[in-house]
Amino acid sequence: MTDQATRVVPAGWYQDPSDAEKVRWWNGIAWTDHTQDKPDLDAIAEAETAELEEKFAESAAVRSRVRVRSTSTSESWLLAFSPILLALGLLAAGWAWLYVSPQLLWVGVAVAVVYAFGVVVALLDRRKLRRWGHTAPGVILVILGAFVYLLGRAVRLKSWALPIVWLGLLVALVGGPAAAWFGGALPSVQLAVGIQAELRDELVGNGTASAVSCPPVADTTTVGSLYTCDVTLVDGSHKTLWVSIDSEQGDYSTSFAIN
Repeated sequence: MTDQATRVVPAGWYQDPSDAEKVRWWNGIAWTDHTQDKPDLDAIAEAETAELEEKFAESAAVRSRVRVRSTSTSESWLLAFSPILLALGLLAAGWAWLYVSPQLLWVGVAVAVVYAFGVVVALLDRRKLRRWGHTAPGVILVILGAFVYLLGRAVRLKSWALPIVWLGLLVALVGGPAAAWFGGALPSVQLAVGIQAELRDELVGNGTASAVSCPPVADTTTVGSLYTCDVTLVDGSHKTLWVSIDSEQGDYSTSFAIN
């Protein structure tokens, strides 16, 4: 008996020995009469790649939809907190009115800056909402101001937290102090501001000084109390002006300190 290794080829489609463009079925023992065109391996590979890319794109789209389901953006929260910027701007405008020059232009500049800030941030918020697939508020709402834009945004996106925050901050930071001021709840501050304005108008108006700076808050309601103001003379030198509260009605007298 001869020990000879026999190679067994498993059944399958193999290149046809008689035609390089076809494949023939090998049944594991012999060739059969079953033939077919040789498959285009490059086309199959491209099709499989395209299928994988399509599945990946669909998966990415699903992930994207899940990721941007929220309607909260950093820009929208900047708008919601914009009353803080308005309060700071009005405070700066009041300081400029008292210590630089009594012009309402300062208030106008403060309001204009806050408005411009709101327009830019609202436009950025609209762009992000559209990129996330949400229906953004119209441009006309941007022009009408931050609060109107946030209201329109809340109606479209069914989220009311932002306009509530905006309104609450406006009432707390602007409305509250304004009500206290006009309601007479800040007598010492009001008297100090009134004295500052009167002294500035008198001394700057008659040419004695170029600027007057008094404390914005002082114990000015106590009869007999004293505090000082800094007066910048027209030649650039400085003098100290004493202010004395003479009555509970806010009467006062002044005198320059003797150097």
